[in-house]
Amino acid sequence: MIVVTGGTGFVGREICRRLSAQGVPVRAVARHAPAEPLPAGTTFFPADVTRAISMREALTGAKAVIHSVGIIRETGLSTFDRIHRLAVAETLAATHRAGVSRFVLISALGSRPTASSRYHRTKWAGEQLVRQSDLAHTILRPSVIYGPGDQFTNFLASWMRPPLSWLAGGFLGIPGGDSVRLCPVSVGEVAEAAVRCLGQQASLGQSFDLAGPSVSFKELALEIARAMGLRPTWVEQPPDVILGMAPWLWLTASKPVLHPIPLPLCRIAAALAERLLPNPPLTTDQVAMLEEGQSGNPGPAAEVLGFRPGPLTAGLAAYLAPRTGGIADRRP
Repeated sequence: MIVVTGGTGFVGREICRRLSAQGVPVRAVARHAPAEPLPAGTTFFPADVTRAISMREALTGAKAVIHSVGIIRETGLSTFDRIHRLAVAETLAATHRAGVSRFVLISALGSRPTASSRYHRTKWAGEQLVRQSDLAHTILRPSVIYGPGDQFTNFLASWMRPPLSWLAGGFLGIPGGDSVRLCPVSVGEVAEAAVRCLGQQASLGQSFDLAGPSVSFKELALEIARAMGLRPTWVEQPPDVILGMAPWLWLTASKPVLHPIPLPLCRIAAALAERLLPNPPLTTDQVAMLEEGQSGNPGPAAEVLGFRPGPLTAGLAAYLAPRTGGIADRRP
């Protein structure tokens, strides 16, 4: 039996699905019951990963633990330190007490002690706790993860389709545009790598970058729009020029009209949004990660885990392509 912490979440659910498909009994651990049924062969166990004592029974009979808990923004008590460091520490303690020797951590590409973002620094702190344990461990460091239900590509897509596209007039600013580099990977590719770790002796004690082909934020946004069946227009002009051109673009350009927003301006807007909104669309920590960009070496993961990311275009189209009879904003 394999325990997947965060097993009801975006990545954890896909890991559970892949394990169950192989006939492996799976226990999904999370604080709250899933809103949708878990994959067949997966059972739910309520527990708090930030308290080792609450996980005591959750790990009974487990052969391995895959820790997929993580957040992309802080809300209330759910801080980066609590979820990325403390939760790892408590889960490791529970794993030791249960006599489970195999541990797989889903971390993040770019995690390091000198990172400018708290997200990456706390992810690194969690990695270090795993490395310092005496468990047979593997650390996976995925880039931006996309797929059905993700909070990144689907957020952008929601602003490219009605009703939000109507409210925005068909315009959407892309932070950094061509200057921001990302290495997106699909949730299925990350889950498959996690599952393969369990049967690979060569993965023990190793950290693997799960990085797809490098693309700019501009290229990713355009691919998202095209996957939705839209005909995006990219306007490479400063915000003040775009503002002056807005009436002409609204009348003549195919929608959505995508344009870059300088990262310093994004940082100011994010700081204001954090003060004024309970759930800001962009945080200063996320801007810091965009400023750093992403790069990684997927070679070792390819050699040991068979990690070979598929085409971004096909991956996005698998869940963003308009359904027959659906609504798509195709206004010229």
